[in-house]
Amino acid sequence: MSETKAEIIVPKSGLDYALTYLVPEVFLNLLQIGSPVIVPLKSRKTYGFVSSINSAYPSKSANLKKIISISKNSFFNQNHLNFYNWLASYYHESIARVLDTALPSIDAKNFHLLDVYAEYNNQNKNNKNLDKSNININAPRGNSNNKNNSNSTDVPVVSSIISSSISSPVPYSAISITDTATDTADYLKLTEDQLKAIETIKEPIKENFYKTFLLHGVTASGKTEIYLNLLEYTLSLNKQVIIIVPEIYITNQFIDIMKKRFSKMLNPHEFAIFHSKIAKKEKLINWFKILSGEIKIVLGARSAIFAPLIKPGLIIVDEEHDSSYKQESEFLYNARDIAVMLAKKSNSVAVLGSATPSLESFYNAKTIKKYEYINIKERVSGRYLPEIKIIDLKNEFKSNNLNNNKNINFSDEMLSEISRNETIENVNQKRQVLLFLNRRGFSTFIICKSCGHQFICKNCAVSMVYHKGKNYEKSFLKCHYCNYTEEVPKLCPECLSDNIEPYGIGIQKLEDKVNELFGDSAKIARIDSDIGRNKKIGSDIFNKMNNGMIDILIGTQIVAKGHDFPNVGLVVVISADSLLNIPDFRSAEKTFQMLMQVSGRAGRGDMPGNVIFQTFNSTNYVIQYASKHDIEGFFEKELSLRKEYSYPPYAKIITLRLTDKDFDKLQERAFFLKKIISESIKENTEFKKISVLGPSPCPISKLNNNFRFQIIIKSPLIPGEKNISYMHNFIDIIKNKSELNKFFISRKIVIDVDPDVLM
Repeated sequence: MSETKAEIIVPKSGLDYALTYLVPEVFLNLLQIGSPVIVPLKSRKTYGFVSSINSAYPSKSANLKKIISISKNSFFNQNHLNFYNWLASYYHESIARVLDTALPSIDAKNFHLLDVYAEYNNQNKNNKNLDKSNININAPRGNSNNKNNSNSTDVPVVSSIISSSISSPVPYSAISITDTATDTADYLKLTEDQLKAIETIKEPIKENFYKTFLLHGVTASGKTEIYLNLLEYTLSLNKQVIIIVPEIYITNQFIDIMKKRFSKMLNPHEFAIFHSKIAKKEKLINWFKILSGEIKIVLGARSAIFAPLIKPGLIIVDEEHDSSYKQESEFLYNARDIAVMLAKKSNSVAVLGSATPSLESFYNAKTIKKYEYINIKERVSGRYLPEIKIIDLKNEFKSNNLNNNKNINFSDEMLSEISRNETIENVNQKRQVLLFLNRRGFSTFIICKSCGHQFICKNCAVSMVYHKGKNYEKSFLKCHYCNYTEEVPKLCPECLSDNIEPYGIGIQKLEDKVNELFGDSAKIARIDSDIGRNKKIGSDIFNKMNNGMIDILIGTQIVAKGHDFPNVGLVVVISADSLLNIPDFRSAEKTFQMLMQVSGRAGRGDMPGNVIFQTFNSTNYVIQYASKHDIEGFFEKELSLRKEYSYPPYAKIITLRLTDKDFDKLQERAFFLKKIISESIKENTEFKKISVLGPSPCPISKLNNNFRFQIIIKSPLIPGEKNISYMHNFIDIIKNKSELNKFFISRKIVIDVDPDVLM
């Protein structure tokens, strides 16, 4: 006699393997890959997903527990599961944690939410003949008891989530694109470069073969119009599309564009917004409608890359260089890299778009031809790139101090004389000004001038940032890593002096200075992530900017991503070299990208624009190349440095990050790990190319009350050689060492494959 068993992946367990359960006979006709189930785990009930089925399992060979409840409809198919397993393997993450990140959140207590799709469509169809008892049969609902329900059975099942008889649109705001849509927007006249790009990318979409394109177009070159044409073509082939953007708030701009372009082509239920802010019910509805093929377009931030397409045709990654595509907690994935592999495994097309591509993507396209390179060098409508001036602040303040016999410093003034004059000139000409400073708060830190004490976050080894209160709000100190806040002390805790002052500049301080200088003659607004967190306020500021109701906008990096302000005549980068001092191998690249992106906000309308870089390091190659819009020159220089020091794209990097609340234990564990790594390299000649840096404290040596060490493992990447696999084999060997395995399971040691930063 045999019984059927099922392998169940339990997302909340964190395990890197599935658990085995027996399948009651009444569930057999419902069982399939991806079925959500309720199972017992130790002393509690939890949810999981079926990953394999074995119908010839000896019934007496083990005392297995049984599945408690099951949903008829699966969350994924075998192809999706294969991809999840690949992700777990590549990123050295447990399959449980991969599913916990990729799939909509459910748990044993709200398992009944799985019937929401059928219930919602039933309400919309107003189909009185559809028996509601058939939609939810004895589904677990907390303390509810269905035993007395005459329509229930002995089988606890959530019935059909996706029914072929229920297909009406779902008219709620999260997925509707026609509620305020205007007529279909006029199609813009395309440039020759745009037409060529579209035709080149169309071919593999039509022929169903994999290809990745790097779409490198200067700011305002019309990349969005290329996306829209490709999207329309892909839909005409009855294929699905994923578009991911770097920030959630940018989805709103794309929604508006979609409303205008596709209001007559798409039904509301063929479009989905997918990101972490979507409500749980709405995300479940979206998920199953994508899986059924009903939804054709998925738009969202990085998590949208996990949308379960069944007919993938096109995956677009806008601003592919952006760091926000890298998840820095729990499952440490890069959505851009996943997009490329997803396209490869599904014979579809990936388009990576950017005005400032990542060095890795540029290298893959231009040097080793792994991607196809498409370059759009000119702005649409013949608009010119802005002229960029460099203001050397060393000379600026030195000259002013000599002439005025004063001791003026940058943190007090912030705006050079030329920046002030050009701001006034643009405001007088009814052109808008954008002042860019990528530092939230009022000052970067506060210090006791009597003893030198600096106020450090109690949880992290970083300075607390001073935020100045407005109106009746109190000023406070805030850690921008763990969000811990405290009141500004009146006395120094070390020497009891009251001689405490803020130092450095933040965007609030800049706002005060700008109001002091121009408040009588200009309408001024500030936008940063502290303000933008309130969707209504953030949208209101951007709408006012677009409608000409703001003269001077002061912003952090939130203004550099994807915004199109056609009347901006001047952009001033207050501190162009601020990112260069970060101790990370990507600091030059990120500084260059930031400068080019924010510069691209100027001159996007009919009139040309100007940009000013204020810097204390005017001769630095990053500043120089950015001021000339010389992207290829910068890439050539930076690639030569990366090659010299063996950093990506010329090397594969995997970081082992160790954390513990006890510093001594952490340090001991770090050196023990290094010892095992060194021994493992010596034992196998396959690993002779691997080099090891560390252990050493991370640049941010304490975060969220945990001390941090890291070991950096590197190996050269040689074009044509398949030498990535041995790096992964090596990590697997280290991870599975009996004396280390428990630290990986407990996440005292975390593996970061292809780290974005080494902080």
